[in-house]
Amino acid sequence: MNLNKISAAFERWRRECRQWVELTPDDMHDYQNMAKQFILDTPWCALFIGLGLGKTVISASAAIELLFDDVVKRVLVIAPLKVANRTWPDEFKTWSHLCTTEISLLTGDELQRKRAMRSRAPVHIINRENIEWLALQYKSKWPYDMVIIDESSSFKSHTSNRFKALKNVRRYIKRMVQLTATPVSESYMALFSQIYLLDGGERFGRFVTKFQQEYFNQNVYSRKFTLREGADKAIMKKISDICLVMESKDYLDMKEAKIMDIHVQLTKAQQEQYKEMSRDSMMEVILENGGSTIIEAETAAALTGKLLQMASGFIYETTKRLVEKPNGEDQIVIDRKAHILHNQKLDKLEALVEDLHEQGENIVVVYHFKPSLERLMKRFPKGVVMDKAGNMVTTWNKGKIPLLFIHAQSAGHGLNMQKGGRVMVFYDIPWSLELYLQVIGRLDRQGQKRQVLVYHLVATGTDDGKVVVRLKEKRDTQDWLFRRLRAMQKKRRRELLRAVEEEL
Repeated sequence: MNLNKISAAFERWRRECRQWVELTPDDMHDYQNMAKQFILDTPWCALFIGLGLGKTVISASAAIELLFDDVVKRVLVIAPLKVANRTWPDEFKTWSHLCTTEISLLTGDELQRKRAMRSRAPVHIINRENIEWLALQYKSKWPYDMVIIDESSSFKSHTSNRFKALKNVRRYIKRMVQLTATPVSESYMALFSQIYLLDGGERFGRFVTKFQQEYFNQNVYSRKFTLREGADKAIMKKISDICLVMESKDYLDMKEAKIMDIHVQLTKAQQEQYKEMSRDSMMEVILENGGSTIIEAETAAALTGKLLQMASGFIYETTKRLVEKPNGEDQIVIDRKAHILHNQKLDKLEALVEDLHEQGENIVVVYHFKPSLERLMKRFPKGVVMDKAGNMVTTWNKGKIPLLFIHAQSAGHGLNMQKGGRVMVFYDIPWSLELYLQVIGRLDRQGQKRQVLVYHLVATGTDDGKVVVRLKEKRDTQDWLFRRLRAMQKKRRRELLRAVEEEL
């Protein structure tokens, strides 16, 4: 093929790409250009950026500029699976300055990933579950000199294989950008591994034990770590130069989501049954055939899980059995059977759904347990379950799904659902602040025209209430981190905005 044919084919491809374009660089907000400039100025950095502020286009725009200026040769984006498959490719199609950049998706089966690896596209996108595999494929021949980690909080564990894999290839990387709205969703301990990937241990040391000894106290009996007095301020000071904080409320003209508890009253007998399990870690369940079975929680963690199940109206009976494997070895298989205890939450939800539908509202119901979904589908047969690929988002955003069921973990990242409705109901309430905030952020983000309404179905006198209180405490901790960093960076943000204005 001669150069003229190659040029003609390239132009056809450019025209085809541009048919998707909705936005140009002129449509980027000043705060987005400011954040982009921060990335350009700071080779190893993190953006602790609020949901809906456009972290994808910010980091992608910076990467394209660095590629164009020949500062970097190839970019790797690491993201949750749905985000990798939908959000990033869609963003590249949407913006005129991104749409002509070829991308390669490393998210399929192994054969597809190996084929995608050979692509000469300047931007490769992989789901975080496969980063260990990718690092093993390349080892010392790692080709990506810039890495963008979307939802960097998923690298918060210094013992995880994905962290170790990225740590091993860090020496071959020249630039890294971390993106997350929840850097300390559970505790400040989550910062160690994220910051280590940025500075190689310069700020907090190369080993987590040094970080723990300097900033935390450990209870010798429970082995739990708590922050020392003043340690939070010291930690913030250490990272303020490489972490930029941007909160949605400062840049978006949106009302803060309204969060409401809907109390679900259990009967006296149901309350006594709950107290029995809480007190004794075991309880008797009457079966449909008139018989009974004893359900026991063997550990404190198992007890917590069973108490939350009971609040939602069921409890798992867990049994173990030995199964002989083909090689002759015995394998322990765990079987779980759900026993229904009550319908109180379902009844309360049905009344709430009826009321909201009369007001013309579409509703997202968040569940955690599989039996909860099965019961929801039985009570609301016209309800729709979010598919694994997230393809149902398009139909939801067209306003064609009155009732949508989503799992907090599988739908917690990357789905833009703000156009289809504003109401979210938590049937099961997750312990994780990251999952909780991320799933609310599917509706409460840029482009949402109305105030988002969030309802918690809280079974009175159960651990539901404890979870709600704990989520608030965790959120207060994270909000303090954001406020502290923002105060430290006030002067830096003004300088970045001034630089952007001068460039424009």
